[in-house]
Amino acid sequence: MRTKQLLNERIDFHLHSLQSDGENSVKEIVDLALNREHLRAIALTDHNYFAVSSKYIVGTNGNFLEVLPGCEFSTTFTFPSGKKEEIHVIGIFPKGVNSEAFADLFAPIDEGKQKYIKAILESLHNLGVDLSMKEVMEEKRSTGYIGRFHIAKLMVKLGYGKTVEEIMDRYIGNYSPYYIPATSYIPYTSLEAVVERIQAQSGFPILAHPYSYHALTEKETITLISSFKETAGDTGGLEVYYLEYTKEQQESLRKLAKEYDLVPSVASDRHRKEQPFSSYGGYSFYKEMLVRLENRKQEGK
Repeated sequence: MRTKQLLNERIDFHLHSLQSDGENSVKEIVDLALNREHLRAIALTDHNYFAVSSKYIVGTNGNFLEVLPGCEFSTTFTFPSGKKEEIHVIGIFPKGVNSEAFADLFAPIDEGKQKYIKAILESLHNLGVDLSMKEVMEEKRSTGYIGRFHIAKLMVKLGYGKTVEEIMDRYIGNYSPYYIPATSYIPYTSLEAVVERIQAQSGFPILAHPYSYHALTEKETITLISSFKETAGDTGGLEVYYLEYTKEQQESLRKLAKEYDLVPSVASDRHRKEQPFSSYGGYSFYKEMLVRLENRKQEGK
């Protein structure tokens, strides 16, 4: 059994709440992370949205949890071949964040997402699944967020599958045979510009789940990591200890993080109530991120 000390070294820098496509409120996530899981630091990272804007610390019975503002940014990365791919970048902001500094990046997403959802519904119609835009939009979150998760959840309600994961795999997910790339409809800002904006706002950018993008070859994954490093410089991270990856995948990413001098990050990418938090004790990675942020500040970058 792990000791309390080791448990308190655990972090999770990739969590989704009801503010985007998660199933727990921010308060529920914080309560679970503190009182059940005894994590030491978490970051709330909803899709293209800041669920919290300031860092705060909560504690009970000798346990303390740092809660960091963060965001999972959708970006477009263009490979040398001209191929475009939707790539996600986690931004964490230990000193707090002004969400208005990113408003121009988020604004074009809403209009494009409407077109994207319409294309998905047309594809589903051709597969014998008839959903109306009205039905889908009724699933929209109070924050305005709407995405494939809400389509999948509606399809489960209507009996097209038993779970959201089943619907994603069969009909609309990244590895479905009917996958439609979002970049065909949504004008995401370039990865390079998003990384630079995160850093300009005293944030730390982390390349999210590098082995989870649709149809990337091994060579393209290396190109992506290398290009991310070139933009991020000394102030960048790589999701290494991602909950869904095998030990072999994590070891491969650990070596890549070392090779490209990217700080490893720890992530569960938790959405569902039944999903676990990360089990890895990576608080030292967070401290390294803080050191690099401070060095960047002193260098005046």
